[in-house]
Amino acid sequence: MTTWTAAYRSAMVSPFESMTLVHGPRGFADQTVRQVVRVRGEGERLRVRFSNLYGARPLVVGRVVAGGAAVTFGGGARVTVGVGEEAVSDPFAFPLKGEADLTVSAYLPEETGPATYHPFALRTTWIAPGDGDAPGGEESESGFFLSGVDVAAEAGRPVVAAFGDSLTDGVGTTPGADRRYPDVLARLVPAASVVNLGIAGNRLVSDEFGERGVARFAREVPAVPGVTHAVVQVGLNDIGMPVVFDVPPVTFDELTAGYRAIAGTAARHGITAVVATVTPFGGAQPPGVDLAAEEALRRRLNAWLRANEAGFAAVADLDAALRDPADPSALRPDHDSGDHLHPDDAGAEAMAETVARALGI
Repeated sequence: MTTWTAAYRSAMVSPFESMTLVHGPRGFADQTVRQVVRVRGEGERLRVRFSNLYGARPLVVGRVVAGGAAVTFGGGARVTVGVGEEAVSDPFAFPLKGEADLTVSAYLPEETGPATYHPFALRTTWIAPGDGDAPGGEESESGFFLSGVDVAAEAGRPVVAAFGDSLTDGVGTTPGADRRYPDVLARLVPAASVVNLGIAGNRLVSDEFGERGVARFAREVPAVPGVTHAVVQVGLNDIGMPVVFDVPPVTFDELTAGYRAIAGTAARHGITAVVATVTPFGGAQPPGVDLAAEEALRRRLNAWLRANEAGFAAVADLDAALRDPADPSALRPDHDSGDHLHPDDAGAEAMAETVARALGI
């Protein structure tokens, strides 16, 4: 028996947030947006999803081509996605075995207003005038509107939702090379499909840089078709972001309550959830800033996470995998992308190996 399972996900961000890491809001009119995404799973048919979750007006999609096929929605080429809604296409043929690149071109004939988007796609998006799906045009590092791809797969295949911040999103890894830790994890556990729900800057208990993790997990993860497992890697920005941005600090009790809430959501939905310890970020602060209080909070929180008082299925000790033995407050030099915050390709591999052991799939 076949069932729809997630083959790709992109966590969406509002263009109306007051803080941004890359650029301000942008919209489209009489333009084609061409994106290439990595899909994973086993099946013969796909369907694509377009999100207008944070739009201020209905999103009109005039034509979609995916994998060389003309894609329809309810039998028609054109679809209007209401404010706060998502449109799911009709199935189209695309034999998938393991993983493959899928090119999706969407013609947007009318003014979209500021676009629901994903800031760090680590893949190039092409934006061209008019209606056409050929390469070329303006380039962007963000993804727009395309929130997911599903595959009609045999029932029973595990689906892992990698949920987190920029370390899950892949910041620090090689762009265009699919070296994010969820990409590596997918190759380590080929019996499962792995989808990436990371957002750079995301926090556990505060909004901006995406909806707060507690609420976002409850909304996004149980809605992933076929989801069986989740990896929760979030909390670093709650501790470290007040050092860089004008945002209030958080307390240990606020953080632990957030993790308990996520563990509870996972349990209610029958999702096997693994929690990750918070990785080091010593050296990433602005010059002259003392991180003693933040480091003390990180170590206290990690001790609590290792004891698994929130009741997750398992703990992935990413702190132990990435910290410098000579300075446990900092990343290992051979796993540091150079900003002392984000792991490089080798660091992402270490993360994936640690998570794979915790998942036990």
